[in-house]
Amino acid sequence: MIKLVPEWAHDYEAYWNSIRNRNIWLIHLRYGAVLMLALIFIIASKVININFSATQIDALFIITISILIYNIFLHFFRKYVKCEPGGFNPLHLSLIQIVLDLIALLLLVYYTGSIETPLYMLFIFHMIIGSLILPGRVIIAIAIILTVIFNTIVSFEYFNSIPHHHLYGIHDTELKENFNFIITSIGLINFTIFTTVLITSRIAKRLYKREQELIATLKKLDEAEKAKQKYTMAVVHEIKSPIVASQSIIEIIKKGYLGSVNDKIQEKLDRVIKRSEEALNLINNILRISKLKLLDEVTYEKVDIKVLIYEIIEQKIETIKNKNIKLKFEAENLDSTEIDADFVLLELVISNVLGNAIKYTKLNGRISIRLEKQDNILFLDVLDNGIGIPENEIKMVFKQFYRASNLPDKSVEGSGLGLALVKEIVERLNGSINVNSPSSIGDEKNPGTSVRIILPITQTKN
Repeated sequence: MIKLVPEWAHDYEAYWNSIRNRNIWLIHLRYGAVLMLALIFIIASKVININFSATQIDALFIITISILIYNIFLHFFRKYVKCEPGGFNPLHLSLIQIVLDLIALLLLVYYTGSIETPLYMLFIFHMIIGSLILPGRVIIAIAIILTVIFNTIVSFEYFNSIPHHHLYGIHDTELKENFNFIITSIGLINFTIFTTVLITSRIAKRLYKREQELIATLKKLDEAEKAKQKYTMAVVHEIKSPIVASQSIIEIIKKGYLGSVNDKIQEKLDRVIKRSEEALNLINNILRISKLKLLDEVTYEKVDIKVLIYEIIEQKIETIKNKNIKLKFEAENLDSTEIDADFVLLELVISNVLGNAIKYTKLNGRISIRLEKQDNILFLDVLDNGIGIPENEIKMVFKQFYRASNLPDKSVEGSGLGLALVKEIVERLNGSINVNSPSSIGDEKNPGTSVRIILPITQTKN
């Protein structure tokens, strides 16, 4: 089998997509060509009064029908051609299409006057298309064969070795025996074909090379981004150590191991611990984002989302009790709450969303968690009657480091990274997330926020 695929394109998906798209484009274009041939025949015979002989009419009809038949076959067969560099692939299909089209065009040119017909200008069109798809050496070989065959046909007609099919109505006299006209026309046609092939092939080759350079640059940028994320993870991870150590020392002081501590100092120590916990949460978010950026694939497994939610609630139960929040979890009517998901990523999503609900809900507030199923879709709603989000800022909540303008004071700590991370993870899990305010359990004073996460129950395998 003819080797057509260049080495650099073997694993280049964009290249294969381009060839496949051009194949289907050629097929659609060919349907238009069949229609155009029929219209040209009608217009030529009825409007321009070109007189076709019986042989010409039969030949044009057979050629047009043949183009339609092989185009229908190619249209059907195209779906079964795989992108395999070592086997029959879309590039071979392109070669077959171009060769068949040139054979059909050669016959059309011959039966419409060969050197006299304007249809030979379509050779240039096909050479341009071929140069954009096929390797330079292949399209040059095709150009050589094409010009040799065309020149041979014209020569044989000149010496009366084969019949000439003159189009009466375009030229009053036959030009097949006009030596000067033949030499001039053939020279111009050959020059135009080869010049077109060489220029177009060179441009196409340069474009492919430039595209390859861009891909290589993108790979380097991706590698640099991964290196940066790894460096960030290493540095940020080291920052955690002194913070954790400081927390341990503060706990020792708070518990009076180094002497009694009055209420005022105790309050300040509580404040320091709270701030250090916020710092650790920020560090953990940065670490998680960096890990997420480095993930090439998501690992799917069966996760019972109901059990997971209970575990996350248990992790946050102390804060819920301290704020006297009434939390309601509704999932009793579901026969199964298992979904295909990455456990770690899904835990991070739910923990962030519930953590926000707890953080922005005031003392004695309410939080509602609801699970629903519909066909292959699971809906997770987390609602609260907290401070809510201004209507004109809802679209901003998924931007990194964005924080709502209605925070009562700076005592509500946060980094603005949570929902940005959540949205990225949910989309990695082939789901979507919506945020609205007010929520259905809010009121005028405490409008609250509702977060709806939509996830597929089972993931479609590609």
